[in-house]
Amino acid sequence: MTRLTIAIPNYNGGKNLKRAIISCRNITIPIQEYEIIVVDNCSTDNSLNIVNELKNEFPNLIFLQNKENVGRIQNWNVCIEKSKGEFLIFLFSNDEINQHNNIHECLEILDKNDSISIGFSSLLKKEIENSYIKKSFSNEIIQCQSKCFTKECLNRGLLPFGPIQSIIYRLDDIKNDQNKFLTDMPINADEIFTYKEACKRDRILFNPNPQITWDLTQGRFHGQMKIEDEFKEHSETIKIISKLIGIEVDYSLVSTYRAINLLKFSTGNLKNSGKKEATKHLLSKMKESKSFFNTDKILFKTFLKKVKNSKVDADDILYSEIINKLDNKFTSQVLHIKKKKSKKFNFY
Repeated sequence: MTRLTIAIPNYNGGKNLKRAIISCRNITIPIQEYEIIVVDNCSTDNSLNIVNELKNEFPNLIFLQNKENVGRIQNWNVCIEKSKGEFLIFLFSNDEINQHNNIHECLEILDKNDSISIGFSSLLKKEIENSYIKKSFSNEIIQCQSKCFTKECLNRGLLPFGPIQSIIYRLDDIKNDQNKFLTDMPINADEIFTYKEACKRDRILFNPNPQITWDLTQGRFHGQMKIEDEFKEHSETIKIISKLIGIEVDYSLVSTYRAINLLKFSTGNLKNSGKKEATKHLLSKMKESKSFFNTDKILFKTFLKKVKNSKVDADDILYSEIINKLDNKFTSQVLHIKKKKSKKFNFY
């Protein structure tokens, strides 16, 4: 039986595809226990040649090509249809499986704990000027109640689960209820999909070791999105997820979070047309929901920590504060299966 599928949705990714495939060697499970599938969306470059070159080296490598280009998000759904593993990881051609990953440990924990829905790992975000760890919420592998975590995040407008390359999914859970990525949500399809998967079981696994290196040094979809489009889709995403998992959202807290978010997007001031549109949208949603700006202890502590250290990602501070709150309520716990703390990595 195939234990793990590494699915690589590809469209003209030949420039980096070889690097992505070779990085799968960084996973320390036997090669016969996992498959690498490249699902090609009618590329016009040398992607097929690259896969053929590597087939002798990777007998578990499979190349599948769509009859026509089905679009970026739908190709993720094709990856799910073609996967045969017990667990599923997405890897995009621009990215790599990080050399410090402990995917094998996460799989062991998921194997032994049916109550855990997904494995959620940190990632190494690689930018032109520097590289740094994102979404490392703890120094140890921990598990947390899924409904509590998702409610605390959603109530502040947080979408914690992207990118999908940092998640280990249970393939049976996806296929049993035919969960699919929504093709009409180009920015947040991954968040809606993963929120649903996360809440199917009682707990989520949080892993501080980076699963992938997320390479943003080259052109990618999220680097091309407009701030006003991101704000509009964010509002729709919150609405969809809240209905999906049955959570009432406090839009006054969401409004505060989104106002802070305006500062994160691009330099310049509100004369920027994109920021103007985003601000208009934010105010219209506040009027629609009859809410005003509000804060709570978690948002306030996040703000203070951000002021003290401007280099720290505000979202990561907020996630950590949420998990600390849950930990104090005894809803999260350290998994002592491996009694060792995460390594301290220096990527600078």
